[in-house]
Amino acid sequence: MREDVRKLTEDYVGSLLEWGATPKGVYWPNADDLAKRFHVQLTEAGIANSTSERPLRLLDFGCGPGLLLDYLKANQLLERVDYTGVDIVASTVQLAQTRWPDQRFDLRDVREVPYEADAFDACIMCGVFTARPGNSYPEMVEFVRSTLAAVWPSVSNVLVFNTMAKHVDWEREDLFHWPLDEAMAACKALLSRHVRIRMDYGLWESTFVVRKTPTDESSTVPMRWSWKD
Repeated sequence: MREDVRKLTEDYVGSLLEWGATPKGVYWPNADDLAKRFHVQLTEAGIANSTSERPLRLLDFGCGPGLLLDYLKANQLLERVDYTGVDIVASTVQLAQTRWPDQRFDLRDVREVPYEADAFDACIMCGVFTARPGNSYPEMVEFVRSTLAAVWPSVSNVLVFNTMAKHVDWEREDLFHWPLDEAMAACKALLSRHVRIRMDYGLWESTFVVRKTPTDESSTVPMRWSWKD
């Protein structure tokens, strides 16, 4: 396990043992807020356009004990997803597989063992880049950039991730507050310039929606706008 990942995950193992497969077990203090995050990220990933016949091929990056599957089941969305969960902590992956034996979970660092090209329609990363216990700010930036770059080729449509917002009343030293300009520059350099940034759902964070191609939201152009050269 790489040192940056070890620093990020060592506290989570103890928390999961203490609190179990709950939001608090993976350092989320509020269950309602986690459900809101899942709703936002799944919406941007295109869950509304999926069906049981044509499910969304979804990579749940940093899946933990499989809480996203709990959410999908509670909201009658489970059959609309072809799910793969991936995490770096062996005990966490084992717990997820025990809880959801019919689902696929992988233990891997995608920077060392990436997925094949276009293996998934969408990838969501909920909470992977919000905290940085033990890592300096430059170390965290490098972790984020290298991880995004490693995942991007395996996604055919959209990648969604969140960080703590920079525009807050106060910042916590152990959280990762990524300035929007820095984040956008990283997306453009490593992923795509087709980015939507969401900060409209009531939490002190930013969700970045990075697409391979622009969204098709055009409309009819009035005829009177036409001209001849």
